[in-house]
Amino acid sequence: MKKLLIAAIALVLSGVCLVSNSCGTRGRAAKGPDTLKVNTTTLGADIIGFNGPTPIELCVYDGVITKIKALPNQETPRFFQRVIDSGLLNALDGKTPAEAKSTQLDAVSGATYSSTAVIKNIRLALDSLE
Repeated sequence: MKKLLIAAIALVLSGVCLVSNSCGTRGRAAKGPDTLKVNTTTLGADIIGFNGPTPIELCVYDGVITKIKALPNQETPRFFQRVIDSGLLNALDGKTPAEAKSTQLDAVSGATYSSTAVIKNIRLALDSLE
């Protein structure tokens, strides 16, 4: 009975990894047929905002950026919300990585440390696509 339970748990966990497409992507790109995800949790561990690392996940589908998502961090929520509200995380949507690399991204007033760190993580993710 225990062996059956352990096998069932292992099967469920492996399914979660397949469905999420982010299993094992900490700090490196995960590739699918037309999808590429870069997670800067490990790659950008030394990029510090006001209170610590500010990792992001950059998603590319069919050659264009579809989403940049802020990952869990220790930034002060009300200040980090300014980064989110500024549209910084959506500024590159629909651009190719090459177009994104030549796009000027500006820090957010009132959340300068946090937004600068996010921009550095975005640049790092773009550079890792080469």
